[in-house]
Amino acid sequence: MLRRLALGFASVVTAAVTLSACGGSGGSSSTPSTSVPTFAPQSLYASNVNQNGISIYPVGTASGGAPQYDIGGSNTTLAGPQYLTFDSQGNLYVSNWSATASSGAILEFKATAYGNVLPFGTLPLTGQVRARGIYDYQQTFTGQTTPTDVLVAALYDPTQSAGFQSEIRFYAAQTLLGYQTLGGPATGLNVPSGIAVDAKQNIYVTNLLGHSVEVFSVPTPSPTPSPTATPSPTPSPTATPAGATPSPTPTAAPTATPINIAPVAALSGATTGIGSPTGIALDASGNMYVSDPASTICGGTGTCPAILIFPAGSNGAVKPSAIAGSNTKLISPSDVKIDNAGNIYVADSTSTGAGVIYVFAKGATGNVAPTTTYTSPGSVIGIALSP
Repeated sequence: MLRRLALGFASVVTAAVTLSACGGSGGSSSTPSTSVPTFAPQSLYASNVNQNGISIYPVGTASGGAPQYDIGGSNTTLAGPQYLTFDSQGNLYVSNWSATASSGAILEFKATAYGNVLPFGTLPLTGQVRARGIYDYQQTFTGQTTPTDVLVAALYDPTQSAGFQSEIRFYAAQTLLGYQTLGGPATGLNVPSGIAVDAKQNIYVTNLLGHSVEVFSVPTPSPTPSPTATPSPTPSPTATPAGATPSPTPTAAPTATPINIAPVAALSGATTGIGSPTGIALDASGNMYVSDPASTICGGTGTCPAILIFPAGSNGAVKPSAIAGSNTKLISPSDVKIDNAGNIYVADSTSTGAGVIYVFAKGATGNVAPTTTYTSPGSVIGIALSP
C-alpha cells in the first residue's frame, strides 16, 4: 500500500531559480528594497515550476503585470513546485515533485516570506510518492475548543499495485504530521489532482485519469491530531543567509492504515464534459469550478480547454455551464481559484508555452474574455490567494 506520499507531472528544470523579484532581501533585483513588504489579503501566489520558485503578485498588480516578488533560491529547496495553499495564519504550503531527482516533498513557508528563505517546515516524501493538489481547512476535533488547521494532499505512487496507487493524506498543518489516509479500490481514485473542502468538511477531489470529481465525507480521526510543533521553529519572514540551519523536520509518525471508503458523490459521464480534470475550487455558495485542459463540453469528437462550473451539491451525470471558447484564451488550464469577490483565477499557458494567470469576472460563463491577465517568468501549475 501507499505509505509516504507525493505527485506532479510537470517536467522540471533543476537549475536554481533566477528571481524576478523587484525587492526584498534575497531577491535578485539590481535595486532591492530595504523595507520588508506586506502582502494584503487576496494577494496572488503562483508556482513557477520550471524555475523552482513561487511568484507573488500583491493586490493592485496591474493587468499584464509580472510578479513583484518571489520565493526562490537554493535555501528554499523548491524543486518542481506544483500546487499551493495557505493556512489560517497565512503560512504557505507547496507540493513539490522533481522528476529529475525522483523526489517529492511538501514545504511550509512562514506568512509574508519572500526571497531566498529557508522553509519553516519540510515533509520529505519517499520513493516515487508524488504530491499534487493540497488544501488547508480548519476542523474542531473532539475535546478541542479551538479549530486545528488541517492540510489535505492528493498523492500518487506509480510503483504500487493497481487500486493502491492513489491516496488522500491528512496532516496537522503546522506540524506536517500525518494522521489519516483515504485509499484503496473502493475510493475510485485514479491519479487524484486538485482538492477543495466545503463548509461541511466534505473533500472534493479531481480524478485526473478517472475522468471524474469524487466527494468524500471523512470520518473523525482518533486520537485527535496535535496542532503544536515540538520544538517550535522561529524562522524569519525575510531572506535567510546561505548556510543557516533550516527549521526542524517533523518526527515521522506511524503511517495510518488507509481508510478504503467509497465517495458519497461523484461527477462523471459524458454529460459532465469532464475529460482530464486538474484543479478545483468552490465559491461561497458551494458551486464547483473545475479546470480541464481536455474537456468534452464543446461538443463534436474533439476536446477543448475549459473551466467547468457545477451547481452546489451536484452528483452524477450533471451538465455544467462552462467558460470555454477562443475568446477565453484558455489553452491548458491547470488550476482554478475563486477570490472573496467571486472572481475566477485560472493558471494556464500561452500559445508560446509561457505561464499566465487569467482572471474572469464573477458569474462569467461561455466564450468570454478574461478581465485581467498576469504574466509569469516560467510555467505555472498551481495558484493560491492569501487569506
